[in-house]
Amino acid sequence: MLSLVEAGFSRPPTLAPFSACLRPGELLAIVGPNGAGKSTLLSLLSGFRRPEQGSLCLDGMPLHRWEPAALARRRALVAQALTLGFDWPVRELVALGSEASAAEIDAVLALLDLEALAERGALALSGGEAQRVMIARALCQLGLGRSERTEPGQVLLLDEPTSALDIGQQQRLMRLLRRLAQEHRLAIACVLHDLNLAARYAHRVWLLERGRRIAAGTPAEVLDGRTLARVFDAELTVGSRQDDGSPLVLLAP
Repeated sequence: MLSLVEAGFSRPPTLAPFSACLRPGELLAIVGPNGAGKSTLLSLLSGFRRPEQGSLCLDGMPLHRWEPAALARRRALVAQALTLGFDWPVRELVALGSEASAAEIDAVLALLDLEALAERGALALSGGEAQRVMIARALCQLGLGRSERTEPGQVLLLDEPTSALDIGQQQRLMRLLRRLAQEHRLAIACVLHDLNLAARYAHRVWLLERGRRIAAGTPAEVLDGRTLARVFDAELTVGSRQDDGSPLVLLAP
């Protein structure tokens, strides 16, 4: 389990210390307005930026003490800014840094509907295609294509994974992430700007404002109309979906 104990940063970009954990089997949505600290928090959770206060531990051991190869099998990050580098064929890019077999690569490509792009050069991809390829690469890194996986308590971190996707792809990706969290006992945390995606698919939500986590809980507990209107400085209302009762955020006319 990935756990924060009064972890944060005092130097800009700041993040007020707090304690929490990413739970296996759950999809966590991190939401908040621009500049709230969402990407900063993700950099902390990934270990790419060490906390200036408190600690960040995976299975009780500080993240910075993990051997890089062992940590790579347990934690994967898909950053907001995609850097594809060379014009790799998609299949090779997805497998890069992993020991996946051809069958395992095929399985991951199928999860993200990327089979038709397997031999295409990475630099010829659209923004949405590149986004799905990098998510596939992270899943391959964690061994999600294997029929038998031995690494427990894996963590997948995603910074705005739906930003370049059309509505249908957003829906399919969020359904996939929720299913992978439950079936493979992954702890998945993703930064989202779309509050309705967070409301519909996340098990839990963290709401950030000005470098502070101000609310945490289920979507129904966190996505309160008054709180959201104040935090986002927006005119909106929050109702309920008829099918499952999850919050439905509507902009005022």
